[in-house]
Amino acid sequence: MENNFIVDSINGENITTDSINGENITTDSINSSSNSLQSSVSSTTSDKSIIKNDENIYDFQKKESLENIDLSDEIIQSPEPIKIEFEIEDINIKPINKIDLKIGFLIFILGVGNMLPFQTFLASLDYLDSIFPQYKMASTFPFIYMIVVCLTFIVLLRFQNQFKSHLILSSGFPAYISLMILTPIVIISSNKPITTYLIILLFMGLCAIIDGLCQGTIFSYASKFGPQYSLMAQTGTGFASVVVVITRLICKLSFSSDNNGKKIGSMVYFVISAIIILIAIITFFYSLKIEKIRKILINNNNNNNNNNNNNNNNNNNNNINQVENNNNNLTNEKEKHPFKKVFKKTYGFGFMVFFNFFIVLFLFPGIIVKIKSLHGIRSDWWIFIMISVYNISDCIGKLLFSIFHWINVPLKLIWSVLIGKTIFVLLFFLCIYNDRFNHEPMVLIFLIIFAFLSGGIVSYGVSEGPKKVEQKFKPTCSVFLSLSLNLGLMLGSSLNLLVSFFM
Repeated sequence: MENNFIVDSINGENITTDSINGENITTDSINSSSNSLQSSVSSTTSDKSIIKNDENIYDFQKKESLENIDLSDEIIQSPEPIKIEFEIEDINIKPINKIDLKIGFLIFILGVGNMLPFQTFLASLDYLDSIFPQYKMASTFPFIYMIVVCLTFIVLLRFQNQFKSHLILSSGFPAYISLMILTPIVIISSNKPITTYLIILLFMGLCAIIDGLCQGTIFSYASKFGPQYSLMAQTGTGFASVVVVITRLICKLSFSSDNNGKKIGSMVYFVISAIIILIAIITFFYSLKIEKIRKILINNNNNNNNNNNNNNNNNNNNNINQVENNNNNLTNEKEKHPFKKVFKKTYGFGFMVFFNFFIVLFLFPGIIVKIKSLHGIRSDWWIFIMISVYNISDCIGKLLFSIFHWINVPLKLIWSVLIGKTIFVLLFFLCIYNDRFNHEPMVLIFLIIFAFLSGGIVSYGVSEGPKKVEQKFKPTCSVFLSLSLNLGLMLGSSLNLLVSFFM
């Protein structure tokens, strides 16, 4: 005869007392004594209470452990529909209508200071091309510079967590100042053109290394404050091109056009750029005293390390069951490799920025400076005029997009304009080889449209891209977009250098 005692149901499984140690309960054991039966029932009831207590402890520990797990829709699926975060325009950030002027000015002046060395060399091509005519400075300078910047960016992307961002700026900008002062000294003092040329290329390469490190840092900072501050950084880089046009024009008008006058004017021009960079780094040091800025610029550098430590502690403390551990491990693995997630969300914007600058550096300055003046404008002035028109138009394009960023521009329109820009390849080559197209006003109109569209497109890409990722991935997204930008610059300048040998 069998007696079944159903004790409880835990996790959907029925626990019975059909057998004890694999032996069936017989009638002899039932006739033993009432005390023995009562003792057995009491023992069974006691076991039930213990099991329920253990279940309550287990449920409490399980609930506590689940609170420490970053649940995502990719790991744990809910039977109810969940609103996906990536469906909103800007994840975890509400639209900001008002920009903090202190933060905005900091990002803006850092953008100016970082781009100023490149623009200083670019705007001096009229002088460098006259002293190094055999070395194709308009093509070799962008090629060397962009190759080094791109390689530096790859290093920064690979070891981004090992760099202290504020230390990069604190050491990079003073190095800029030294190189800006040394460049005219070498030009004035050296008597061997090939030696001077190689030293200048070395200085350009060093500026490119600093540029690669600082540029990613600045845009990473800007993305932490919000998308509008990324536009401020982009506007700062555009404004740097206008600053060098003004200072270069002043120097050209203030000194004679003979060799001594050009050398003195070159010295003053580079020193002015060094002073502006000094103002930028002083502003940065001063801004670190502002508590709100300091928390973002310095304290956020330690967030990733703290998060990793917290995740490790959670893994050690929450070993309740194997499923929860696997979820934690998957989450931590994603945190270690955010680039893949960022790439999936923003590769379209990355290609947009890449293709835009590929066309720009293919044509400017290497191809465009080969357009001759039809009415005999002096060569150095004509090169300066074309570079100035491009720089100013590019800055206006970036500035207008920053001001009217709230206008919802259709993405298809942006892509149509970007693809349509390829027509300028044909137009500028016609300006070189067909006299009907190299009238000065026509060339300048082409330059204005080309530069204006370039500035607007890049501002759209670097500001809209970070909106597609979560807040913690925005710095990585900014580095990825900057890398795409520099890849476009590198490949465009490489193609330009190749084509220049056949022109």
